[in-house]
Amino acid sequence: MSWSVGFAKPVSKHEAESMLDNLAFAGDATKEGPAYDQFKSAKATAKLLLRSVPGPYVMVTMSGHANGVGWHKKEGMANDMISVNVTQICEEDLQYYAK
Repeated sequence: MSWSVGFAKPVSKHEAESMLDNLAFAGDATKEGPAYDQFKSAKATAKLLLRSVPGPYVMVTMSGHANGVGWHKKEGMANDMISVNVTQICEEDLQYYAK
């Protein structure tokens, strides 16, 4: 199952961890299984990356795909993956997101 979630617009770096805590899982509403495990890992990773990305604002996007079959191939499906992106946003760039 594929999933994708992130901030709708840049947030103050000081608010980023709290915003991550409040992000809802974009996949299966049961909040269990391999895709949800990926989501939790991605949130934890984003928090670690925030330590190395300067502010004043940041943008976080995360996505993944989990087939739920471990290391085995699942015919017709993509490989499992997790992507976490934490981007510094400078104040003058905020006008782009306000539109």
